[in-house]
Amino acid sequence: MSDEMNQPGEQRPAPELLAQPVEARLEYFEQRCLISHPRLQDALETIIQAVCPPGEGANTRRPGTMVLVIGPSRVGKTTLIRLLEEQLLLKSKALMASDLSFMPFASILAAGSGANRFEWVEYYRAVLRALRDPFVDGKVARIRARELREAMETALKERKPLAIIVDEAHHLAEAARGSRLQSQLNHLKHFENATGASHILVGTYEMRPFRKVNAQLACRSVDVHFSRYDATIDADAQAFQSIVWALQRQLPVEQEPVLVEQWEFLYARSIGCVGLLKMHLNRALNLALTEQAKTVTLTHLRKTAMPEARVEAALRNALESEAELTESDGADERLLTLLGLRGPRKQQPEHSKTDEASPPAKKHSRPGKRSPGRDATGQEEQSGGSLSNEEQAAG
Repeated sequence: MSDEMNQPGEQRPAPELLAQPVEARLEYFEQRCLISHPRLQDALETIIQAVCPPGEGANTRRPGTMVLVIGPSRVGKTTLIRLLEEQLLLKSKALMASDLSFMPFASILAAGSGANRFEWVEYYRAVLRALRDPFVDGKVARIRARELREAMETALKERKPLAIIVDEAHHLAEAARGSRLQSQLNHLKHFENATGASHILVGTYEMRPFRKVNAQLACRSVDVHFSRYDATIDADAQAFQSIVWALQRQLPVEQEPVLVEQWEFLYARSIGCVGLLKMHLNRALNLALTEQAKTVTLTHLRKTAMPEARVEAALRNALESEAELTESDGADERLLTLLGLRGPRKQQPEHSKTDEASPPAKKHSRPGKRSPGRDATGQEEQSGGSLSNEEQAAG
């Protein structure tokens, strides 16, 4: 079967696959069985609209922008990146044929050396590798950070990618040597301005502070909340059940399991994250195949479920983050109130008296200098008299 996204209703795995060894069947389900679903498609479309020009092709580029793709851990962000790369390749097919130097994207992982701290030198190298720079890993690559940065900028201008896709982007907030998050994001914004390439930062809810680090970045970035399914909403509950059913159809076992009947249990242990659901099913399938079982049962599911304490921690983090990222009702009215268009109007200040009615300001002359028309009246100045000591000192 191809690596393309499967749709609900896909046929069961071929008999040839069921005859394969356990390792082959596990690899198929874990790596190649990907399910398209509404949350994934909505996030993908928003990203494409932000970085690609309208229309089918990508013959021109939008001005560089920053897209923040934020969601809970194991919601399916890696699958989203895979599908995004496929879409960018499809949109850029004609341009790649006409311009052999063009590359539609550079996809990297934002994990640096030293306890997963982000390092700019590693970022430069990763982008150069993604753009197929032939010298980045050779002896010539042992150069200073500034020269690596300049080499990366040159490569971006030459290759003209639509976007730099950065997975695990929350590591940007953990940069070494005390760099502030604002400085990190401003650095990325510099590359967008200099090269025209957009940044698509994909990460967990730890990226929430990225949205409000300063007013300029807030106005120039696009938020994409890639959230879990909330089964208290009927549409979400139906979508999740459809996903469970589509995955049960693809499990490479002799008898198709009836997982959709256990959807609430699967939902409770995955909190509505498709990535967590898929990880759970991977483990259950591994156990079933190890036991040479004909199908995946509820017993397999219970033995491989994530413990309650871990599920609860993930859920609390998701609920807190969703409250911050979800705009509540009345946003327009709150903003209009802040802008002064709701509530009591400000009183206009009374106009002060005109300048003509105000007495003229007294002019201060230099000490020792007579004002015009202010000669002494009581005693006439002696002819040929000398100046007093005070006048000499002043003048």
